[in-house]
Amino acid sequence: MDRVERRLDAALKIVQTGMKMLVKMEEQNREFRKETREFKKETRQAIHALIEAQMRTDAIVKALGVKIDRFIEGFRTGGIGYGRR
Repeated sequence: MDRVERRLDAALKIVQTGMKMLVKMEEQNREFRKETREFKKETRQAIHALIEAQMRTDAIVKALGVKIDRFIEGFRTGGIGYGRR
């Protein structure tokens, strides 16, 4: 019977070690999911900031394009406002 008890003790230790490993893995998984959520949130914020910056840049470029077009049109019509002589 002594041999059977040693084998049962060994099996019990294996199961206990496996359970400890599972608990540790679950804690690591929980921490990883938390970090992932934080990273997603930061990434979303960065993307929205980039979108807003791009929209401002587009508006500035559009306004500058209009000004340049008017400037060039001024040359075509005869000057920069000094009148025709």
